[in-house]
Amino acid sequence: MKARVLISLAALALACGSTDDKKGRASGGTGATGSGGTSMIAVTGGTGGSTNASGGSANGGSAASGGSANGTGTGQTAADLRANACNGWTHEPEVLPVVLMLVVDNSASMRDRPNRAQTGGTKWEITRDALAQTLDGMPASAAVGVLFYPNMNTSGSDVERPVDQCVNTNAMIPIALLGDPGSAQRATIATSLTNTSPQGSTPTHDAYDYALVNGMQASRLTGNRFMLLITDGAPTLGKNCQGGGLPDTPAPTDPIVAEVLAARQDGVRSFLIGSPGSESVNGMDVRPWLSQAAAMGATAPSGCSINGPDFCHIDLSQNADFASALNAALARILGLITSCTFDVPAQGRDGETVNRNQINVVYTPGDGSEEQLIGRNDAAGCEDGWQFDADGSIVLCSNTCFLAQNDPAGKVELLFGCDSVDEGGVR
Repeated sequence: MKARVLISLAALALACGSTDDKKGRASGGTGATGSGGTSMIAVTGGTGGSTNASGGSANGGSAASGGSANGTGTGQTAADLRANACNGWTHEPEVLPVVLMLVVDNSASMRDRPNRAQTGGTKWEITRDALAQTLDGMPASAAVGVLFYPNMNTSGSDVERPVDQCVNTNAMIPIALLGDPGSAQRATIATSLTNTSPQGSTPTHDAYDYALVNGMQASRLTGNRFMLLITDGAPTLGKNCQGGGLPDTPAPTDPIVAEVLAARQDGVRSFLIGSPGSESVNGMDVRPWLSQAAAMGATAPSGCSINGPDFCHIDLSQNADFASALNAALARILGLITSCTFDVPAQGRDGETVNRNQINVVYTPGDGSEEQLIGRNDAAGCEDGWQFDADGSIVLCSNTCFLAQNDPAGKVELLFGCDSVDEGGVR
């Protein structure tokens, strides 16, 4: 995401009442813990009862605990709200865009139809189409690279060989900004999806390692960094292109899990999708290695189990409708990695506890137009506004997030401190 975030933390231990004579009183809307259905609304100020850091009333309602305030304004603006935030300190971190490296299995087994279906597209055709749709939905600020593997004919070997003997490294698309529709990077990826055909064995370790080192780590673009590995089976060639290369002779997977963990320790998280065919080899369930890799890659959902049945990776091996399941999985990943999420510090400058009920979000468009307050909206699947997620972070709702993501010079401000929620009659 391109928009900057300015976080202004009030020194909550200070007596906010000392500034009351300079402030308008809160009016209008719902209280701090209530939900606001309106977002992107201008501050109107207020005249109401007094407010203070411990949650005093605003025209009879307890503002800090969600009480209502009614009323008229005195023309207070978002700038006033910031200026009156009790001698706070400021921090201006960049909200990082997403940097994504796709590592996509296109071995010979991807020519099969999922789950032995007799009709419909092959696993590769379904994967190709789903990836195209997902990339079309990614913002211009996202940076993406792609490595299909093996993307060439392969053969087994008892000796170690260079990676280009089992992975078509020359066809890797380096990470670059996607840019607007019709950009060179989007066109390059679209062409590669069209021109790639399944063939060869499954050198997963070499492919992941090469994409990590020569794709992700070689990129100088800043952002939240992710690898996404999509495969329909256990690896059949180990590191350095070594192994039998046949479906019934899987290569060791522990080294891949270790590689994923090392990547995480270097700041790169890894998603893993197991397509139909990834579930078993010679009657043995091999999904636990994908599950463990997802856990080591820091993308496992809470409550998952390495050994299933609720695996930690995205297990699509049993889905009757692979196409729908894959599209849903990619959409979910896209939502996670491009979400507009801002951490709320637990403490202020001098160790004061930050009150979740005293937070406002301000958006300033990059074109210089009037700054706007974004209303809190606790509705499930909200489209406009912001809300807290399960971890206590602030998340912009979908429409508001899209607006911020696609405004290169825009700025999102999180204002923390006494009276910040109630000032201007926003809620």
